[in-house]
Formats: sequence, structure tokens, C-alpha cells
Amino acid sequence: MKRFISRFIFLFLLISLHYDGLAQDSVSQPASRLSSDTSRHILSDSLRKELQGLDVGYLANIHIRDIQNILTELSAKSESHILKKKSATPDSIAVIDRLIRDDITQLRSMHNSLNNYQSSVTTTKNAIQHIINKYQVSEEKYPRLALRLNSSLAQVNSKLDSIHAASASLSTLITANELYLGEKVIAGNPAVTAPAEKKSTSIWNSSSQNISRETIINNIKENYQRNNSFSRYFNDIPWNSRILLLLICIAYAFWCFKTKLDIDKKNGIDLSKTWILKVIGKSTIVYFTLLPLVSLFTPTFIIQASQIIIIALYLGLAFGTLTAQQRKIMSGIVLFYILIVFANMMVSDDMFLRVICMLFNIIAIALVSYSKKRIKNKESAGYINNAIYIIFVLLNVTAIVMNIIGKVNISRSFSIASAVGLMQSFTLRFFIEMIRDDLHRQFEKDNLYNGFWLRFNRERMTKLGLDLLKLICVLLAIVVLANNLNFIDTLVNFSENVLERKRKIGDITFSFANLIIAILLLLITNWLQKNISLILLGGENGQLRQGYNQKVTLFPLFRLAIILVGFFFAISALGMSLDKLTVIIGALSVGIGLGMQNIINNFVSGIILVFDKPFRVGDQIELADKKGRVKEIGIRASILQTGDGANVIIPNGDLLSGRVVNWTLSHEYSKVSFTILVDRNANLQQVHAWVEEAAAASKYYLKNMGLKTSVKDISADTIHLNVLAWVNYASNADAFKSDVLLQLYKKFDADGLKFQSV
Repeated sequence: MKRFISRFIFLFLLISLHYDGLAQDSVSQPASRLSSDTSRHILSDSLRKELQGLDVGYLANIHIRDIQNILTELSAKSESHILKKKSATPDSIAVIDRLIRDDITQLRSMHNSLNNYQSSVTTTKNAIQHIINKYQVSEEKYPRLALRLNSSLAQVNSKLDSIHAASASLSTLITANELYLGEKVIAGNPAVTAPAEKKSTSIWNSSSQNISRETIINNIKENYQRNNSFSRYFNDIPWNSRILLLLICIAYAFWCFKTKLDIDKKNGIDLSKTWILKVIGKSTIVYFTLLPLVSLFTPTFIIQASQIIIIALYLGLAFGTLTAQQRKIMSGIVLFYILIVFANMMVSDDMFLRVICMLFNIIAIALVSYSKKRIKNKESAGYINNAIYIIFVLLNVTAIVMNIIGKVNISRSFSIASAVGLMQSFTLRFFIEMIRDDLHRQFEKDNLYNGFWLRFNRERMTKLGLDLLKLICVLLAIVVLANNLNFIDTLVNFSENVLERKRKIGDITFSFANLIIAILLLLITNWLQKNISLILLGGENGQLRQGYNQKVTLFPLFRLAIILVGFFFAISALGMSLDKLTVIIGALSVGIGLGMQNIINNFVSGIILVFDKPFRVGDQIELADKKGRVKEIGIRASILQTGDGANVIIPNGDLLSGRVVNWTLSHEYSKVSFTILVDRNANLQQVHAWVEEAAAASKYYLKNMGLKTSVKDISADTIHLNVLAWVNYASNADAFKSDVLLQLYKKFDADGLKFQSV
């Protein structure tokens, strides 16, 4: 409280007397001048300069209390490791020693930091003491300056005492850990040495003891608490990622519920209550399936429990679709999975328990081989493909070998990894099938309501979604296997070293992580520029509707803008500066100009076509021997759809330089002209009436434009009549002609008159 009051009075005096400051920090700020009634001397220039160079504000950033808290946690961890090592199996001793060495590394790093702090604080203390001694700063000569310097000196001494205490505790703990590892002898007591480590015991040299309930429980506790994994998982991992996963599952549940509700509503069916339970079960499956991606480090117990929950929900959801044989096989696999996990978690150095685990490994291989032999259909539940079968057998064989030579902990890891991996192969397969059914249901809803996704091709979009899902499943399998085999930290460090490591090609610096991001951005950009018209205007099954016409005239420019933006984003993600990109483009400009003349010509022609508008999408044009409707105006080439349904890709340079006939430049309708041969005995007025009646019956005929028939020629037996009419679209000319000829044929045939078309 006194310290606070003194600082408040000092701040008040600074404001009232226009104090310039004694130093740069908040702890000591000397004044440039003092009034005569408060100080007997004016500060000299040299003193003022030394005070300005004195900075003790950094002391507030040295949190000794946090260091002491970390030190307390590490001390508790070290004691726990030492206690576990006394009763550990031979192969577990190496793991515990590695953890102790990691603790020693962290302690030494903290000790180095404390030494640096001590050096800095000592330097500051010497600087303050130097100023006091050199300028004889006292309360009589410099009252306020002496108060501030003495206060700063007291704070520095207090910080030094805290650093010394923490440093001494660190040294003691480091020495204790090194002693237990046998790497160092306590000074002054060479008789004290580290305890000898146990040697690996092969199964034929191991002994059996009485297996009690307490022994099994202690083995299970020891195996699960070996690496303090639960504390790390729940304390060190941020919860925002878990909350995000929960929100994703809620959104998935809402999507499934809404899709099914809309379909049943359209079909006049009430939504069943069982579907609500199914949605809850499916969302739970999604949560536990994706849980390992939330934190790359996941305790094996959580992974094992998640697989049991997923497979139980799967059997509940798909129980009615499984055959009796499939139910038996799946139930047997689940039961055996639980048994093998439990057996491996209670195993220790005892021969009896190790033999039981080996028997479980052998039975597991036999059971999976039987299941693979009986279930041949790839679509059936319980089917095991060759790759999973080989990996499963290799893991179990490795577990047996490790058990025999005395590596019990490694054997347990491989055995559990094989069981969890087999179960995960079933759960991931069901996960993919579940999402595939949901995607099909979404397209079914869009068909009923003419929804957004109807504009895309169903097969292509489903395949794209499932490919991405399979990639996620592969990552999940790798993460789960790495956790079960206890090399997830090594895998993460290796991946970070490979992905984040800076590499150079000339003056360009990049990393594989940035390169992957840049490639993903380019892929997304390419997909977006191809489908921008479908996204904004709509369509059906990946094709635009015929009613868009003038709407997409400027879409090539939109696509170009998307490509440029995506390209620059990718370059930025790669870490390449734009000035280097300019140099590269300048260096390649000569080669581009010579080797890509046609491409540049077509590109520029496409831009001119967009602005000049000699034709639009949907126009009926004719170029040389090609005639059809303009389907798309691209950046490099345009697509012309002919009457027989063929898509002709024409470079934009040919469209701009060639002679193009646009039948619908100023209007959509088009003139149709064709010749018919009628019998000379026919009444021409009656024939004219028949032609008008046949034209009016066609839905393509424009009645307001009128129809004209004229005699073109007369032969010995027939009269050549020319029919001229107007249709709504040029592409409907052939359809209109077919309608008219069919009606006229019926009329002439009924009267027994001759009729032909030319």
C-alpha cells in the first residue's frame, strides 16, 4: 500500500511540475528539472543520459512464480517416473528413461534461461549501484531520484533472490534425475550410484507368480498411466478444436434430419421417430470417428473405447440389413476385440499372462483368416481386403516375437494396434457408406425440390466427395496407428521437419507445406472457374439451361478474374514475393511470345468476343461447314453444339477472323423455307389451307409472323410449292419442318393424292 501511495504522489508531482522523466520505464523516471523547494541540485547532462539508458521495466516479464509452478510439476513427474521404474517391465524401463531424459532437457533449458535472467538483472543492479556511487545520490541531495533508485534497487535484489532460489531447486532436481539414470554421481558422495536397470527377460526365462485381482488392477493402472497421457490430452490440448468438432456434428445432424424431413413431406409420409434416433447415432459416429484429428495425440484408451462405441452403434443401425452369418461374425470380432484389448492391458512380466496374450494373437490371426475366407462379397459387412489382412497379420506376428524376446511393452502396443486397426477398418468403411447414403439422399431431395445441387452432375460430385472422405480416412488410420504404436510425437516432428523446413531454389524460398496449400488453392480455383456459371445461374446435371442466353456474356471475364485471383493467392501462399514473380514473367516473356502465339491470339480474341458481342451464348451461328447453337464462350475456345448433339470446340481466333453467320443476332426467331411436291390434280387453295393448318399445329410456329406458299415450278405430274414460315428459335427449324410434313402426308394420303418433299 505504501508503495502504491508513493507512486501515486510521484505521478502527481510529475504532472504538476511538468516533469520530463528520470528514465524510460515505469519503475524509475528521473525529471529534467526540479523546483528549488524540492531539490537542492539540478541534474547534470551526464547523469540524465545514464538515467535514460537505465531500463528495469523488463523485470515485470520475468515470472519466477510460473517457473516455480512448472518446476513443481516436473518434480512430481520425476518422482512418478522413478516409482514406476522400480516395478516396470524390462522394455518399459527404456521408455521411462527416455521420459526422464526429456525432463532433464527441459530442466536444463529452464536453468539456462534463469542464468540469462540472472546475468541481465545483475547488470542492471550494477548500473544502479554505479549511478548512486558515482553521483553520490542521497535523500538530501536528490530526494526523489534517491527514492526511485533505492526502490528499483530493492526490486532488483528481490528478483535476484527469487532467481537464485529457483536456480538452486532446478540444479537439485537435475542432479537427482541424472543420478537415477546413472549419468552422474552426487558431488561429495561417490558411493551413491544409480540403480542398475533390469535386463530384458525372454519368455522361457521369466517366472510365474500368483495372479490376483489386485495384481491385474495394478497392471492395468500402470499401463494406462505410463505416459501420463490423460493429463496431456485434457490439459495441454486446446478445447476450441473439440468444440468445433461438436458444432460440425450438430450441423451434420441437422442436415440429415432436414433432408429426410423434406423428402418425407414431399411424399406425404410422416417422419418416423426411429429416424431421429438414427440421426443421433450417426452424429455420434461422426464425432468419435473424427475425434483423433482434433488432437494428433490421443490416448489409446480413448481410441479403443471410441471404436467399441462406433461398432456398437453401427450394429444397431444396420442390424436389420445384416444376414445371420454376418451378425455372428461381427459379434465374434467385437467380443474378441474387447478380450484382446483387456488381455494386453493387464499383461506384465509374468509368464502366464504373456502366454495368454500370445494365444490371443494366434487366435486373432485364425479368426480373421476364417472371416476373410467366408466373406467374399466386398459390399458385405465384415469383409476384409488384402492390404488390411496383411497388415493385421504382420502386427500380430511382430507382437508374438516381441513377447518371446521379452519386449512386453512393445508387444502390447503391436497387439493393440492390430486389434484397433482391424476394428477401425470396419468403422471407417461404414462411415464412408453412411456419408454416401446421405449424399444420395441430398440429391434425391434436390430432384424433388429442384435444389441447388441438382445443377451439378450427381456421379461426379459424389465421387469427388467420397475421394476426399477416403483421404481423411487414410489420415485417421495413420494417426490412430501412430498413437497405438507410441510414435505419434516422432511422426509429428518428422512431418513438421519435412513440411515446414525452408528450401531454396535459386533465390526462391519455400516449404512443402506452402507448396501443398498453393496446389490446393489452384485446384479450388480451377473447379470454381469451371463451375461459376452453374453456381450463379443454375442448370441441371452439370449443364446450363437454354434460358440463360445473354446472362453469361461476361462470364469469361469472371472466370479470368477467378484464375488471376487464385493464382496470386497461390503465389502468396508459396511465399514468393510479387517482385520475383515479375522478374520470372519478364524472363519468360520472349519464350511466351514465340512459342505460345496461338494461345495468346485465342486468349485476346476471347476478350474481344466478350466486349464486341458478335454472338452470344444461345445464338444460332454458322461458321464454314459448322452450324449450331453457341453453348459456351470460353477464354481460349468456344463450344458450338450442332443439330446432331455434337460439341464442336472452335478456337476464339477462328471465330473472330472467320466469317460467322449469326441467325439470331438481333432476334431469337428464324425463318424456315422448304419445298414440297404435290399432285397436279390437287386443289392449290386446299393445299394452302392444309399447310397453314399443319403449321399452326406446331408449337414452334410464330403465327403473328405469317406463312407464305408460292409455286416454284411445275412438272408433268407435280407442282413444286415453296413454304416459308417463322419459328421461335433457329434450332427448332427441323422440328417445325417435321411437324408440317407429317400433317401434310396424312392429308394427302387420305385423299389419295401424290405428295413428296425435297
